[in-house]
Amino acid sequence: MPGNTHLQPKPAAKPQGRPPRPVKHSDFSEEYVGHVASITLVNGTVIRGMLIESRKFWVKIIVDGRAHYINKAHVVEVTLG
Repeated sequence: MPGNTHLQPKPAAKPQGRPPRPVKHSDFSEEYVGHVASITLVNGTVIRGMLIESRKFWVKIIVDGRAHYINKAHVVEVTLG
């Protein structure tokens, strides 16, 4: 407002929070990220490649330079190596 001479209090500085914790999924997917893995799907298909990322419901695997996103509900087994 023009002519308002009242000083507004400065907002308090936010305290520094803790650094984010690494995500741990109940399927141990954080353990096999960054490794070559074979993923067996419900229909028997086996996909082998570099598993590079895991989210709550999806994994991302690189096979022959192409990214494949696989829904974890369709995964039966993950084997490293």
